[in-house]
Amino acid sequence: MKPAIVYVYPNFANAHWIDLAVRFLKTYHEFPPGMDHDTVIVCNGSSADEETIFLFGSLPHVTFLHHDNSGFDIGAYQLASRTFPSELMVFFGASTYYKREGWLKRMVQAYEKHGLALYGAMGNRGVVPLGVHPHIRTTAFWIPPSLFNLYPHQITKAEQRYGFEHGPHCLTGWVTKQRLKAWVVGWSGEYEWAHWDSIPNGFHRGDQSDILAGDRNSSPPFWNCP
Repeated sequence: MKPAIVYVYPNFANAHWIDLAVRFLKTYHEFPPGMDHDTVIVCNGSSADEETIFLFGSLPHVTFLHHDNSGFDIGAYQLASRTFPSELMVFFGASTYYKREGWLKRMVQAYEKHGLALYGAMGNRGVVPLGVHPHIRTTAFWIPPSLFNLYPHQITKAEQRYGFEHGPHCLTGWVTKQRLKAWVVGWSGEYEWAHWDSIPNGFHRGDQSDILAGDRNSSPPFWNCP
C-alpha cells in the first residue's frame, strides 16, 4: 500500500505559516517516514506559486491542490479526500512536526492491524458538560478516504471546525456510531478511548515521547494532566 500524506499550507506569505512549514519540512527530513508515500499539499488561500513549489519540492510525489480556505484546515482535508485517490490518507495541520523516524510506517502498521477505523496521534476523552466530546485530535489523524467521504457534514465556515473535531456531531463520534473504532496510536501501542488519558508519555503525559506527530499543543514547554 502507498498512503498519501496531506499537509495544509496557508499560503498567505505570512512569516508564521512559513516558519511552521519549514519546521514541518526540517523534521520530515530529520526523521524520515519509513516508507514511500504520495504527498498532497493543500494551499489554503491561493494556488501554489513558484516559491511554494520550491519550498515543498524536496518531498516525494508532490501534488498541489488549491483550496479557497473555507473551513480552514478541515475544509482542506475534505477537499483532498474527495480529490486525490488513496487507500489511506494521513492529515496534518500546519503546526505538525516529527520527533522520531518511522512515524508513517507505524501509522500504516496500525491500520493494517485494525482495518477500517479512525486513527490519530493524539486523543481527548472529552468533558461533555463543557461541550467537548471524546475525539481524535485533527492535527494528525488518518482514515481511509472511502470512509471520510461519507461523513455527512461539509465544513465551509471557520466556526464549524471545532464542532467537526469535538462537537456532538464530530468525526470521531460519527465513526463510532458506524460501529467502527477510534484509535490513538503511539510508539508503544494502539489505544481505545478508555486508555487515551493514561498512555505513558502520550499527549500531555510525561515528555510526550510516545506521540507519532506533534503540533503546537504538544510543543515544549510541556504541561501534564493530573
